[in-house]
Amino acid sequence: MDAKNIEKHIQRAKKDIEKEVCDRLPRKVGTIAVNHFKQNFRDGGWLDGGRHPWKRTKRQDAGTSDARYGPLTSRRNHLMRSIQARPSPGMVSIENPVPYAAMHNDGGDIQTTVTKKMRKYAWRMAYSLAGVKGKGRKLPKELPREAEKWKGLALTRKKRLTVHIPQRRFMGDSQELRMKINKTINESLDKIKSKLTNGTPSS
Repeated sequence: MDAKNIEKHIQRAKKDIEKEVCDRLPRKVGTIAVNHFKQNFRDGGWLDGGRHPWKRTKRQDAGTSDARYGPLTSRRNHLMRSIQARPSPGMVSIENPVPYAAMHNDGGDIQTTVTKKMRKYAWRMAYSLAGVKGKGRKLPKELPREAEKWKGLALTRKKRLTVHIPQRRFMGDSQELRMKINKTINESLDKIKSKLTNGTPSS
């Protein structure tokens, strides 16, 4: 290979390396991260040095039609489906625009107003957990613990309540995710080395 061809080869390799780093890798890593975070919803826990199951929800023990859904999941799976990657030259950001996403991911306390709709729902949950069905039937004096809590919410005189949201992390730094990303980066580096060696473009 003469000097002129060597120069062309180097320029082609340089452009291909730039495309790999600035375009292909961010998109690849973004896809890996999004799929990794969505899998947490399917598995019902956070994966970082092993699986860390999420705390069960009251809904799962309520005996209603929604009890079949695990924590942070629903018929629409809106929270999971909203995870998205935004690649840009040389980097990628993963985000979830759902307003309550950060609260579930990090946990914390929120202030909420006790509405008529909330009280009605609390009564429905209390009756459901107590196994009482049919209009006009009363709750027994002795109630299951969870049913007692819902009854208390239905009868509370407070207009505002502090509700604790337990942390159920689904996005963030993860040992297993880093391994996946490093594997992809190393594979890309190998392709770049191959490009420099034999002049074939990477894909």
